[in-house]
Amino acid sequence: MKKSLLALAALTAFAGAASAQSSVTLFGIVDAGVARLSAGGKSVTGMTNSGYNSSRLGFRGVEDLGGGLQAGFWIEGQLTNDDGNAAGMNWQRRSTVSLMGGFGEIRLGRDYTTHFWNTTVYDPFGTNGVGSANTFAMLGAANANVSTAVRSNNAISYFTPNLGGFSAQLQYAFGEQVSGGVKTNNFMGFRLGYAAGPISVHGAYGKTEGATDAVDHKAMNFGGSFDMGFLKASLMVAQEKNGAGLKTIAIEPGIMVPVGAGVIRASFARHDQKGGTAAWNDNDWDKIAVGYLHNLSKRTTVYATYARIANDGTQTKTVANNGLGGVTASPGGNSSGIEFGVRHAF
Repeated sequence: MKKSLLALAALTAFAGAASAQSSVTLFGIVDAGVARLSAGGKSVTGMTNSGYNSSRLGFRGVEDLGGGLQAGFWIEGQLTNDDGNAAGMNWQRRSTVSLMGGFGEIRLGRDYTTHFWNTTVYDPFGTNGVGSANTFAMLGAANANVSTAVRSNNAISYFTPNLGGFSAQLQYAFGEQVSGGVKTNNFMGFRLGYAAGPISVHGAYGKTEGATDAVDHKAMNFGGSFDMGFLKASLMVAQEKNGAGLKTIAIEPGIMVPVGAGVIRASFARHDQKGGTAAWNDNDWDKIAVGYLHNLSKRTTVYATYARIANDGTQTKTVANNGLGGVTASPGGNSSGIEFGVRHAF
């Protein structure tokens, strides 16, 4: 009996040690709101999702392999909680496996592209809701075939360790085209910068090959922020261009002001089109956004945001969000949107 108890205790200790060396976590965000969009003399009101943070469901885990080496995985899918994922659940937000250690991290799978990161880190509204300046995929139809504005399939990334606040990422993604043919969607990019204390600055670049040189897509951006405690100021500068020389340049200053348990957010974004015909160059647009979010707890936040776009020339950019649409700005006209919602993380 004593031997049996000793054996049971040893087995329990071994199981505890093994479980301590690996973990799997279920996580997610459910974000829903009500919005009204107005443009072209028409308006629409309805339910939205992901107005503050993208609604998602995911699993991530890590295993200690010994000697400072770890293996990890991360699969994450989009939730459209206003309609219950009518299109079906997938894992296209992120699907990666990694090896990590003192050398940094090698990551394989579908993931964010290098140049997308700055557009969400240095915009006070991230890339969500009516307030986001959306300083990515700015060329629109001029690069309709580009699939790497936000994420890329078949990607290999290397992340350096944090070296006194400095870090870098290198990324290559395979277009997986047969040799001798077009090189569509081959992607390469990098991101590097410094973040420590109140200062954060990063620059990034990404190039996606198109079916011809004329539709190659190049994106570069620079972002920085300075947190003074009572106010956090940020600046984002971004450029996209194609192989034919058409380009869009965006400049977006922004602020975030803590107020008790809440934060006031505001930004102004100027988008200039260049390198084309007079009609193309005249089709600029400006966007202003202001909002407030209030933290009810560490996991639950309520928010409100207002945004307005003013178009030049024949531009038809329209304030948009997730889950609601149907209105389009008239050429050279304005559009606006207001959104109220709640975000819960788990």
